[in-house]
Amino acid sequence: MKKLVLIAMIALVSSAFTIITEDWKKVSVMDKVTVEMPAEPVEVNTNGGPQKVKRCTVADSTEMATILLDFTAFGMTEEQIEGLKDTEDFKEQLKMGMTQSGGEILSESEGKYKDKYLYYQFEIKTVKDGKTSVSTNRMVFYKAYAITLGYKAGKNGENKELRDKYFNSLAIAE
Repeated sequence: MKKLVLIAMIALVSSAFTIITEDWKKVSVMDKVTVEMPAEPVEVNTNGGPQKVKRCTVADSTEMATILLDFTAFGMTEEQIEGLKDTEDFKEQLKMGMTQSGGEILSESEGKYKDKYLYYQFEIKTVKDGKTSVSTNRMVFYKAYAITLGYKAGKNGENKELRDKYFNSLAIAE
């Protein structure tokens, strides 16, 4: 009986790490840009919006999404984005856009992804149908695009190792 309990516990613990160790799928975000996801994503209908969204959900309801935003859809050039992207006004406009549906920014940071591409990272709390959730969104700027990687923890809570593996899988081949 003790062996059965031990085997069951080992199976339970190892299943918690299955998401991290499985073969992830390379997903094309755009030409020369890929990301890896633990499941095949589905394209989300954005009703003609300027963004392209791909999302996957894993067993514990953890969600990961890529959002490709083309700033040329707003009449902006790569040079304009280059001049604006690291200004405080631009960052404030991004934050306002992300919270306009009622979210609250809990934390923010910025840096250089792969020591080259500016990124902003925001942890956003939302309440929907009485349920509170927190998502982490990293927006990486490349040419006239913003590539946002979103991670929302599932029933088992936040898994920083899974989130970081996802965020660090972004590849830009130039």
